[in-house]
Amino acid sequence: MGLAAAPAGADNAAAPHIQIQGFAAQALIATRHNQFFGDSRDGISSEFTEAGLHGAWQVRDALRVSGQILYRRAGETDRDGLRLDYAHLDWRFHQDEARQIGARIGKVKIPYGLYNETRDVPFTRPGILLPQSVYFDNSRSLVLAAPGMFVYGGGLHDWGATEWSVGAIRPDFDSSAVEYNFLGNDLPGKIEGRRALGARFRWDSPTDTTFALTYANAQADYAPASLDPFSAGKIDFRNLMVSAQHRLGPLTLTAEYGRPKVWLKGFGSLLPDGLSPVETFYAQGEWRFAPAWELLLRHDVFYRSRKDRNGRNFAALTGLPAHGMYAHDTTLGLRWDATPSIVLRAEYHRVNGTGWLPGPDNPNLSAHARDWDMWLLQAAWRF
Repeated sequence: MGLAAAPAGADNAAAPHIQIQGFAAQALIATRHNQFFGDSRDGISSEFTEAGLHGAWQVRDALRVSGQILYRRAGETDRDGLRLDYAHLDWRFHQDEARQIGARIGKVKIPYGLYNETRDVPFTRPGILLPQSVYFDNSRSLVLAAPGMFVYGGGLHDWGATEWSVGAIRPDFDSSAVEYNFLGNDLPGKIEGRRALGARFRWDSPTDTTFALTYANAQADYAPASLDPFSAGKIDFRNLMVSAQHRLGPLTLTAEYGRPKVWLKGFGSLLPDGLSPVETFYAQGEWRFAPAWELLLRHDVFYRSRKDRNGRNFAALTGLPAHGMYAHDTTLGLRWDATPSIVLRAEYHRVNGTGWLPGPDNPNLSAHARDWDMWLLQAAWRF
């Protein structure tokens, strides 16, 4: 703090300014066949609740401290309740009329794709749920924020505005949902994140078009417990993702494509060493057909292995359902901005496959249904 404040003291600093904002959202979920965030198959689940309190202190013109306390419940996938969502110091050590360079230090939000840095607030998401192939809600703690530092910059040019970020963090792999994603089950041991590197470049053209390129590389170690079927293993995750968005008046078109790679090593004979070449993609349209109304249409595709898209090889080797290796999700959503502070949403998902189905809510892998439906309602309030 002292090192960061020293240059800022040379500015003509205004009086410290404090902002307090907050939100709360409650969803109701019903599904046919599989479970999502609670007991949604046999009734209506109300176990998707979000509430946050955000604070920011503009210490100097070039120095800002901000953070958010969050309460979140998402079925068996997220039962942590109250937590520090993020908290960082933002120091802009260079700024002029055309460009700026700065650094964020602390528990920082991770620049990943188009929506990750704003996904914590329901009002800023294009739907109740983000595309699950890219923004896994059952692994939210891994991709939203982590201790570390990002250096960022940006500039205005005749050909548009550019923005870049690059940094290093210690990723949070410590959750049963993350273990399901990477290892296929909730194991007695613990995954400990070691380090991760991330970078993103974004270009906003003068024609209302945005392009972004994101790179992520994270490593973690598995520490087995006593009587653990797995040995001490290592996880290496890498992803390169391309994002594009174009705005045509009331219509916004968005698409993101990623090719993650997951290397597993040292877990023993039950989980042989190997590489999983994942593939993720979605295309989405948002139509603001009236000042307070918006329609959403999205198709979302996830393949746990590009070399085994239909899951037949996986089923032959493990005896588990092939549809656990993929998911195709078609979503239709409706949003009503009832007031500037209240938003009501409805959403329907028709899903083929269970590749991103939350494991903690569906622990019996053999009982997953290939084709399933999901209905969601959400009310959100902010101040």
